[in-house]
Amino acid sequence: MRYEVRIAGLGGQGIVLLGVILAKAIASNDKLHVVQTQSYGPESRGGAVRADLVISDEPVDYPKVRKADVLVAMSQTAFETYLGNLKESGTLVIDPSLVTPETRRSITVKEVDATKKASQLGKVLLANMIMLGALLDIINLASKEAVINALKESVSAKNLSEDMRALEVGLEVGVKAE
Repeated sequence: MRYEVRIAGLGGQGIVLLGVILAKAIASNDKLHVVQTQSYGPESRGGAVRADLVISDEPVDYPKVRKADVLVAMSQTAFETYLGNLKESGTLVIDPSLVTPETRRSITVKEVDATKKASQLGKVLLANMIMLGALLDIINLASKEAVINALKESVSAKNLSEDMRALEVGLEVGVKAE
């Protein structure tokens, strides 16, 4: 089994953090191997950012995403750049506040309004944690407890409470993502 996830967006959206936490959570399952890589432009904010995860039941022999099973697009540019790397039977996860997709019949499109929900929480920067919560339901390769533990390891104590609240919102949204 080889399962590939690409999470893409813009600098400042917390894409890399989302990928790192998800990878840590999946890695806590002793039956799965996961490799997480990232790529970002030289700009500190607003440039292209991507976090890739390759998950396998055997040691990962090649750490790059070839054809994603899941593409998370948190910007229009990310959608346009990486849609071609999504498998024909793959799942496209978009933030509809930021992405207007062209649809192809052979892919599944799930909308997670992470930015709108984060704005309602009072901090747009929480959109990545909302997307993380939603991805748990969509990908179904890590437990909620594993993600909470990975979150605690990855963020400062100062931000943990609001990140946990956003994660919970994302878990609720994930179940409803269509």
